[in-house]
Amino acid sequence: MLHVPGIEAIVGNFRDVTERKVAPHSHWSEMSASEHFVQFYESEVFLLDSLSGFIDTGLSAGDACIVIATKAHRERLEERLKAKGLDLIAAHTRGEYIALDAAETLSKFMVDGLPEPQRFLEIIGSIIRQAGEGRHQVRAFGEMVALLWEEGNQAGAIHLEELWNDLARIHSFSLFCAYPMHGFGNAAHGTPFTEIGTHHTRVIPAESYNALATPDERLRAITLLQQKAESLHAEIMERKEAEKALRISETRYRRLFEAARDGVLILDPRTRKILDANPFMEELLGYPREDLIGKELFEIGLHKDEQANQDAFRKLQENHYIRYEDLSLKTKTGERREIEVVANLYEEEDKPIIQYNIRDISARKKLERQKDEFISIASHELKTPVTSLKGFLNLLQRRLASHEDEKELHYLARMNAQVHKLTKLINDLLDISKMQTGQLVYREEHFDLDALVQEIVENIQETTQTHHLLLEGQTQAEAFGDRDRIGQVLINLLNNAIKYSPQASTVVVRVSKDQNNALVSVQDFGIGIAKEHLQKIFERFYQVTDTEERTYPGLGIGLYISLEIVKRHGGQIWVESKKGEGTTFHFTLPLFQERQVSL
Repeated sequence: MLHVPGIEAIVGNFRDVTERKVAPHSHWSEMSASEHFVQFYESEVFLLDSLSGFIDTGLSAGDACIVIATKAHRERLEERLKAKGLDLIAAHTRGEYIALDAAETLSKFMVDGLPEPQRFLEIIGSIIRQAGEGRHQVRAFGEMVALLWEEGNQAGAIHLEELWNDLARIHSFSLFCAYPMHGFGNAAHGTPFTEIGTHHTRVIPAESYNALATPDERLRAITLLQQKAESLHAEIMERKEAEKALRISETRYRRLFEAARDGVLILDPRTRKILDANPFMEELLGYPREDLIGKELFEIGLHKDEQANQDAFRKLQENHYIRYEDLSLKTKTGERREIEVVANLYEEEDKPIIQYNIRDISARKKLERQKDEFISIASHELKTPVTSLKGFLNLLQRRLASHEDEKELHYLARMNAQVHKLTKLINDLLDISKMQTGQLVYREEHFDLDALVQEIVENIQETTQTHHLLLEGQTQAEAFGDRDRIGQVLINLLNNAIKYSPQASTVVVRVSKDQNNALVSVQDFGIGIAKEHLQKIFERFYQVTDTEERTYPGLGIGLYISLEIVKRHGGQIWVESKKGEGTTFHFTLPLFQERQVSL
């Protein structure tokens, strides 16, 4: 927006201008240290006078000054600076004065008529960063946008202005852009001319503003501007507040980005290349940030090859979200790090951005492997003595039966029941161990699902005196798979239903089917499960931590085993529950005609 003459200045200074009968002036010297302003000019002499003052002031203050201009403008600028007594050779040696050819520099990052963002950030960003080392401020003059405009490449010029603004979010510097007014000579330039203004914090009008014929003409021009200013003043204030809020938000985001204990990668959806990486990503991989920027994900080992990389990005474009729970990365030292990855595609300032969040789960995976190994060893070591113990118990029961010692037989029966529970626990632990290594064996057979359900219900009913098991419905269909394992699922669900409904007296088992699947449901009317536990209840060793549920013993493995068995058979298992009202577990199985592949 205009500063002087601009909307705010016109409103505040109009009375003073009227009294003095002169128009206000606008100059680069009124700009702050980190602004991106544009100077429109009609005469190159006017441009060079402004530019030489801008550079002279910077060098005199010890700032670093970068000039990216045409050869003719560089030569005439340096003549003016030398006339002011500046030693440009010494300034260049100290790194305070950097002069580059606009066309040559532009060619280094142009691709198919447009500036390529990553190349621009690498080339111009490194120049800004190098110039700013050890100095208070960096001043830059860029004429590349003017070259693109003169070539008729308006889109390229505007895109380059956007890239300068993007760079200003990474590095602090003031930027002086300039356009000759003759490049905006027809009505078609109105919209892009306005758009150029929106990409700058300040706009300085051409010198003819101060060359109006009479003071009265200037005042008329100012009056017209004032009328427009009044209607836009509120908009400017709102914009400033929005910009302030945005800066605060960006600062907070950057702090979170830098401090995060997860790796974060920001990528360009068009090129699929990394634009930014946070410090933890450097720590995780052992590579400096500069080595990561500009690479694609398969180049750092996140996806196994270029095709997998393309597939991931295509899926991300479709769903805007992907998650990987079991990937690995190879560090600079050759070490493998196990990771979880969540990727999101979102809009940032109307531009698509991809963010990868990467969590190092190597320590957790190591503990899980150690736990699995312990479970495997412990369950195998326990199985033999428990089997022997059970054999001796059976022998004692047979011997005491002949003595008709009811009291001793009662004690042995209770011991045998506890040994049976221990045997079941050991078998469950062995199942988990085999599941983790893919060694759990499933038998394949056709079986009558209705008969299996009825058999399990009758067997469980014989063992409980507290609940009535009610069986409803039938499928009249065959299932295909491991009959005993499916029975194991139903037994586990029924035992849970009885255990967690101590105040109820009924458990309902429902069986039904649709065209492709059989559905088995087990409903109790017990304590129920709180909503926050429903998503985790099928996890291995997960136990509900509510006080009421903790009164019931268990290791949290039955539902995990049930989930794995049902999944292996091509079915699904889920839970519906409301605290204090009861719980219903459902699982599906494909009917025989839909399930004839090997388990």
